[in-house]
Amino acid sequence: MRFIHRSTKRTDLESPGISHSTRRAFLKQTGLGAVVAASALVSGAQLFSPEVSSAATRGDFTHFHPNGKPSGTNVVLVHGLFADGSSWSKVIPLLQAQGHYVIASQNPLTSLPNDVTSTLQTVSQLRGPTILVGHSYGGMVITNAGLGASNIVGLVYISALIPAQGESLQSLSTYFGPGTQFILPPDQYGRVFVDQKGFHWGFAQDIDPEEAHVLAAVQKPLQGTTFSDASGPPAWAFLPSWCLISTNDRIIQPADQVIMANRAHATTIKVPSSHFSLVSHPNAVAELIEAAVRHTAKV
Repeated sequence: MRFIHRSTKRTDLESPGISHSTRRAFLKQTGLGAVVAASALVSGAQLFSPEVSSAATRGDFTHFHPNGKPSGTNVVLVHGLFADGSSWSKVIPLLQAQGHYVIASQNPLTSLPNDVTSTLQTVSQLRGPTILVGHSYGGMVITNAGLGASNIVGLVYISALIPAQGESLQSLSTYFGPGTQFILPPDQYGRVFVDQKGFHWGFAQDIDPEEAHVLAAVQKPLQGTTFSDASGPPAWAFLPSWCLISTNDRIIQPADQVIMANRAHATTIKVPSSHFSLVSHPNAVAELIEAAVRHTAKV
């Protein structure tokens, strides 16, 4: 891989944590405070492990990790259209095994600004360097969210759209492949779905059909007005970027993925994958994210 070094660097990698007063109010409101207090009366009992108790005292869970060896780097995964955070389920354990604190952000898919806001709300929980990873439309989200917090240090695009300022889903429609023929017109509530009968062929032809049918059944609809939402100043102009191009993609044409990646000066790899590369090639996806982590840790 080649690595891109930027002249513009972020130096402030710390963002405010959750305040003690906010945390106390939350505990009081939910009744958890009473549970914790009652647990102190039980001789020899401990409600939480020492590691979790210590993290709670600091108001910071971002450096607690199930394997006990945190890397210090956060990874926020941003899903695309007609999907949710569970689409990253094969990638998440690979990243956690490397000690990264991972959150799969849940886009409301009601507008591009709303999805950007939701992603930044997720980032606001985190302390320390954070990598944003976007699949498909999630690439538009991280392009706009990347400048919204000082601890975001890199962007990773997975079979994704990488827009320039002013571009929208509508204006980028010339980049769409034959699989998009299965996207249905908006329903009476303005929601857009994919025809389940075409989901496997169009989006995920290289995964098990039963798995594709499940993805089709749990798809999250898009509010149709989102197609006209224009992208803002691109974070890839200021942050190092990486891109996985899926060469068998039927949703975003591979040649156009290359054009966008080159425009963003992204470090690029190619994988013989469908659009759902995060499901069919999770190891390649995780390895590219890991490369981004290693590079940003040196900058």
